[in-house]
Amino acid sequence: MKFPNLGWLKVFFLSFFAFITIFPKPTLALGQASIYIGPPSGTFTVGNTFTVSVYLNTGGQFVNAIEANLSFPPDKLQVVSPTAGKSIIQLWVDQPTYSNLEGTIKFQGAIPTPGINTQAGVISTVTFRVRSTGTATIKVLDTSRVLLNDGKGTDILGQTSHGVYALILPPPAGPTISSPTHPDQEKWYAVKNAVFRWEVAPDAQGSSYVLNDFPVDDPDDISEGSRGTARYENLSDGIHYFHIKSLRAGVWGGVTHYGVKVDATPPAAFNIEISPRDYTSNRRPIIAFETTDTVSSIDHYELKLIPIDGREFQPNTNLNKADAATPFFIEAVSPYSREFSIGRYDVIVRAFDEAGNFYQASHKLTIANPIFEVVRGRGLRLGGAFTIPWIYVWVILAILLALLGYLGRSAWTLHRHIEKRLAAGSSRHPTIIERLKKLREKQKEYGSGGGPKNLIILALVLITSFGILFSHAQAQNGGSLKNLPIEPPVVTLFPKSISNDEIFYIGGRAQAPESKVIIYLQEVQNGSTLSHEAATDKTGAWFYSLPQFLNAGKYLVWTQLKVGEEASPPSSRLEIEVAPTAIQVGQNRISFQNLYLTLLVIFVIAFLGLLVFTFYHSYHSWRKREKLIKELKEAEESIRRGFLILRRDIQAELALVRKAKLRKEILAEEKLREEKLLKDLEFVNNYISKEIWDVEKEL
Repeated sequence: MKFPNLGWLKVFFLSFFAFITIFPKPTLALGQASIYIGPPSGTFTVGNTFTVSVYLNTGGQFVNAIEANLSFPPDKLQVVSPTAGKSIIQLWVDQPTYSNLEGTIKFQGAIPTPGINTQAGVISTVTFRVRSTGTATIKVLDTSRVLLNDGKGTDILGQTSHGVYALILPPPAGPTISSPTHPDQEKWYAVKNAVFRWEVAPDAQGSSYVLNDFPVDDPDDISEGSRGTARYENLSDGIHYFHIKSLRAGVWGGVTHYGVKVDATPPAAFNIEISPRDYTSNRRPIIAFETTDTVSSIDHYELKLIPIDGREFQPNTNLNKADAATPFFIEAVSPYSREFSIGRYDVIVRAFDEAGNFYQASHKLTIANPIFEVVRGRGLRLGGAFTIPWIYVWVILAILLALLGYLGRSAWTLHRHIEKRLAAGSSRHPTIIERLKKLREKQKEYGSGGGPKNLIILALVLITSFGILFSHAQAQNGGSLKNLPIEPPVVTLFPKSISNDEIFYIGGRAQAPESKVIIYLQEVQNGSTLSHEAATDKTGAWFYSLPQFLNAGKYLVWTQLKVGEEASPPSSRLEIEVAPTAIQVGQNRISFQNLYLTLLVIFVIAFLGLLVFTFYHSYHSWRKREKLIKELKEAEESIRRGFLILRRDIQAELALVRKAKLRKEILAEEKLREEKLLKDLEFVNNYISKEIWDVEKEL
């Protein structure tokens, strides 16, 4: 339900707010405001109504705008109506709104200047009707605001108090009921069968009873007999109510109501989250776990840590006593953290609901050696494997320090050289001297004489030099800040982008020493704004670093200088992107350390792979080369033997030709035959004389 929205009231309120912004009233910084519920507690019966009031304590300050957001359990309470009649709010931006479906109430309005200063001002009163038994909490939400009448709309709400109320059934008006299966009406049970017992009066003519889901109900006028017990089986999860009345002297008496709470279903399944990750070098990881229960609610969590790498059976280990044996389940809250030893663990978490049902989740945790670790008295340990002695660490650092010192001295020397040139003036600069010398020579050469012109040039140079020196001295001395308007601080130190595992910092200079700089940090997504203060030193320099990490997202940052009671206008807004840690794939984050370690491992694996690959192929190539040479030698030897035989045959045939030649019986074709034989013999002799190393050289 929502009351009509009056647009003209909004226009009037905006005009009014602009008026008080332009003409603010001076205020003193006293205490913080608070919003609280009254009465803070009470006991009420189902079906009845009760009224609570929302109060404001301004903490001794004047406020002019209020926004109160409340929540209540809609399954237990129902708003009858919020009352805006008696209220300190004189101008409603929106009439009070509420939702019995979502369980929310909202009040938003203003008070004209000078505002209101009160300790118990009534914002509004609300009437609730009790729907069911249990405990109901009416909360003041964190989105509530109380704005100071300072022209800036400063939110001074510092404390909220809730109302907690017990909701019960009406007192017995009929037979007294008990249940051996569900003896406590406020407690949840995992038993699905319910037994009810009641005393039967001697003059009772019968009883009528019914079991349903209504907290208050009247059974029918039909008697169920004179027995004093009833049994119901296989009840569904939820709250059931047993209603009974007795018939005496032909008249039905009052009704007694008895509630039983049944929850035979375990909590919802959940996962265990380990931060920074389940394989980490952090000795104190954060174990987070959370789930819900749709019927009753989560009562508590139990946790058990089990070492699974057998270190408790190994001598000479640095295992903590807490890790030395499998402990019992201990009650824990999320997030849970403690110090671990190096090793592997099974993390087991059980979530119990109020009926005693539980769901068990498990996750593996590995604590590994860090990549870099400082070992006191020994050195720098790398990956937990070997340690570089401090002497070598200091040598490396000394070399780097010497290099840095050399660079620093060079920069210092250059700075002093420039300062000397600046102090001497531009007229003493070698380039200027050389040009003046050339000018005089040319003047003498062409007879211009110079005279007054030279004096004018020299005077201009000297004036320029003194102007530079005066500006330089004034910049060093700072100058006077008196009678100057307050200007916003100048930001000189600001990271363009950071990760959500890096500390945010900001710094710069301000025109007023020993004053305050207010840093505003606003998250773009939800609009929430935080403010922090930093002090300027004697020179006006200031610096601030956030004490915790920022969540990933976009942020707007601006500053404001405060000198006494006066404040400068806000500075221009800077935007910063807070990126997830290193690389994020889905819900998994890879830190820079793990990323570098992974890349290093990949590089080492690739290097070793290439080394093995090269060695493998070199070795087998050599083996195969030796085998090939051996086979070639054997083949060559066989071929040589064949050529030796061929040479013998050629020589035998050649001998016959020569013998015929001696007898002068040779013909022309025989001469050709002789020539061919001689060529073949030469070829064979050349091949036979060829060594096997020629082949080896080719291989």
